[in-house]
Amino acid sequence: MKHLIADAKWGMTRACLVGAKHLALPFKELPSASPERFPKVRTVRGAMVSMRDGVRLLTDVHLPADRTARPSGPHPAMLIRMPYGIREAYAYMPAVGRFWARRGYAAVVQDVRGRFGSEGEWRPLVHEVDDGYDTIDWVADQPWCDGRVAMTGESYYAFTQWAAAASGHPALACISPGDMGLDMHTLLFEGGALCLGSTAMWACDQAGRGFLNWHRLDTRQLPVRDMADAAGLPGGLYREFADRPQRTGPDDHFWNAHDFRHLLDRVEVPTMVWSGWYDNLLPGTLQCWTELEERRPDLAHLRRLVIGPTDHETSCDFDGRVGRIPIPAGPRSWDRVLAFTDEVLARTGGSTTVPVKLDGPRVRAYVTGADRWHTADAWPPRDTAELRLYLRGNRELTTDEPEFSEHAARFGYHPADPAAPWEGKDLWGMTKALRDRRDLHTRPDVLVYRSEPLTDDMVVVGPITATIHASTTADDADVTVALVDIAPDGSAQLVQEGIRRLTHRDPANAPTPVEPGRVYAAYVGLAATGHRFRAGHRIGAEISGSAFDRWDRNTRAGTTTIHHDAAAASHLDLRVAGGTS
Repeated sequence: MKHLIADAKWGMTRACLVGAKHLALPFKELPSASPERFPKVRTVRGAMVSMRDGVRLLTDVHLPADRTARPSGPHPAMLIRMPYGIREAYAYMPAVGRFWARRGYAAVVQDVRGRFGSEGEWRPLVHEVDDGYDTIDWVADQPWCDGRVAMTGESYYAFTQWAAAASGHPALACISPGDMGLDMHTLLFEGGALCLGSTAMWACDQAGRGFLNWHRLDTRQLPVRDMADAAGLPGGLYREFADRPQRTGPDDHFWNAHDFRHLLDRVEVPTMVWSGWYDNLLPGTLQCWTELEERRPDLAHLRRLVIGPTDHETSCDFDGRVGRIPIPAGPRSWDRVLAFTDEVLARTGGSTTVPVKLDGPRVRAYVTGADRWHTADAWPPRDTAELRLYLRGNRELTTDEPEFSEHAARFGYHPADPAAPWEGKDLWGMTKALRDRRDLHTRPDVLVYRSEPLTDDMVVVGPITATIHASTTADDADVTVALVDIAPDGSAQLVQEGIRRLTHRDPANAPTPVEPGRVYAAYVGLAATGHRFRAGHRIGAEISGSAFDRWDRNTRAGTTTIHHDAAAASHLDLRVAGGTS
């Protein structure tokens, strides 16, 4: 009886997914401004591709065809290896296959080992180097392939690209991994808090061959490590992660085993790393880019970084909006990958020889609210200036440093009633969930600091950090920081946010106890953004003790004090393009 309602919802969800799979998916198309080169697509379903150990993986192929539906060729291949069902409505791979086939690629999509139609045991992240190599070997040898293989995809199927590139197969021409890092700790935890509504839920769902009943999962379950068990779902992988919120040091064997950044040492093909400002995995994606830059500076000329206005599901590509901000029609995420892949393959001249250099800027960052791209040769952009905004005792944000003694601000926090702007919302489709945050500002446990109205437009491009000096009456507390754009009518839209758990203030080592009443400097990373604050708007900073259920709740009740005098100057650090007002 406990899960009766959840199971009924799951039945309806499954019925909707089956209906979408059979009725809508055959007609679904990706939003695109790129011209089609072939009018028809010929789909060859059900190839079982053998790996070196005899395990066979289900593979479908979508081929360019003429108006009589006869396949042409050979063509370069676009390979996507993913764990979410190559024929399921969720990841709409048949539509993706049609997109690539109509633009001159033999599109190959494959269920990874142990998932959906593929044989073998599902062990996330373990087999992808060898399986990637073996699959490329098979693809390159097919009569419809000209010997060149590219790869693309986001999330887990970005990981399969990094793994395949590290395998060193000579037929792999380029990769374009999106929305994914290689350090699992970075993907599962931010500031010591569990990414509950996103990657933690993903870990719960990765316990079988297909999807599990996620309606059973209750994010308010305490202790949080028991969420999968309380739902009656397999929870081994999830529990392993949830039990280890922080590295214990450089010799932490568990997290070292789930850190795959070493693969970057072996990535030598042209690479386009891409993500979006509202993607949950943006911090991990940017970490991956930075690591790649540091590990292989000799190949910088073969790399591109593109950060768009998207979330994990590229929602604004379909609905044209980021909250209240319109995203005008134009090249969408798949078009940008297509342009990169076309450029690389045009340079290779029919072989897999690595091009000498790619054209254009190395970094492109979309500016929401301005509908333009900021281009640069590095990340963070070197043509931006640092801007520090101080939290003041009168709840203002100013560039002026605080006086020696200014009033502190306080809020009470109780885990039974957290600030919960994300509860019940789809964190993978975050741009669809962006709402006016004015109601949140009326809560007594949310402090709001505002700048004066801007006299000129201000474009912020780059990383965002905050240093918040806080004390608590409890033995632990969370500090959340949200950067918001406040319009003249008082409406507020989220730009970016982050969290820091005070016991996890030293991210490289084991949790450190908190002494009640002592002031600590909480370093909060807010990933990055590209956003225009219009003249007349205010820059806002929300400070609270939770942003549930994007992150799990701190279980300690208490009163948190935010300090902003000269001795403990809480502040935000932004990067501004051009002048500031």
